[in-house]
Amino acid sequence: MQYRRQRALTLAFALAGFAASALAYPDLPARMATHWNASGGVDGTMSRFAGAFFLPALTVFVVALMLVAPRIDPRKRHYEAFRGVYEWFVAGTAGFLAYVHVLVLAWNLDYAIPIGQALAPALAGLLYACGVLLERAKPNWFVGIRTPWTLSDDTVWRETHERGALAFKLAAVLALGGLLFSDYALVFALAPTLLAAAYTVAYSFFAYRRREA
Repeated sequence: MQYRRQRALTLAFALAGFAASALAYPDLPARMATHWNASGGVDGTMSRFAGAFFLPALTVFVVALMLVAPRIDPRKRHYEAFRGVYEWFVAGTAGFLAYVHVLVLAWNLDYAIPIGQALAPALAGLLYACGVLLERAKPNWFVGIRTPWTLSDDTVWRETHERGALAFKLAAVLALGGLLFSDYALVFALAPTLLAAAYTVAYSFFAYRRREA
């Protein structure tokens, strides 16, 4: 079976969330903290069952969508050029969600975890992986920077993804700032991500306009 290692790792991460929840379930509070604001304060809760199993279920759903996408994409033949990197990215996404879930469980088990700081390196890793994936991604309908302009012109796709790869790798480095400035950890995580996304969308528009001129 092709990509066996990546699929095995993806499955392990997906199952790990359920296993961790099952082990921790008896000791979890009736209402679980599941969302934190930019200053690290809790601003969202769920029932124990929902809090324990929502993220593992979401992980399975997200992974399933990511694995189905190459099969149903009208341009699925393009995936072969970056399929190996894509499979590793799927595994990395599952790992990221599993890590977030473990942090949520640990916090609700009264471990003093600074959520923002703990998330910073994992998010930085995911952003860097996004950059690597963007470098390799060929035109398709599901993966990458899919704007009307990149989907209309393969050259615009290539140029935008080259710029996008650099932008997301830079965002990954900036996200690590949350390790140094704990009070602003979520700001360091979210602001560079949003800026990188906005930059790539804007770049695709102007790159298309330039080619049309």
